[in-house]
Amino acid sequence: MDKEEKKEFARLKKRTSKLINKVDDKCLEFTNIEVATISKVGHAESMKDISWLVMHQMDLIFDKYKIR
Repeated sequence: MDKEEKKEFARLKKRTSKLINKVDDKCLEFTNIEVATISKVGHAESMKDISWLVMHQMDLIFDKYKIR
């Protein structure tokens, strides 16, 4: 994993943590598809473990909950 890929992966993990905290603080619930998508990110060891479809879903989730 090169330096740029590590930075991108760390940013994704940070945004995902921010998302989970925000939803938890507002006492909201994720849909089943959101849970599955977030779980895939949580279990990934690098960006290579994450498919384009999971990345697309994460972008939609970040937009829905206004995570920048």
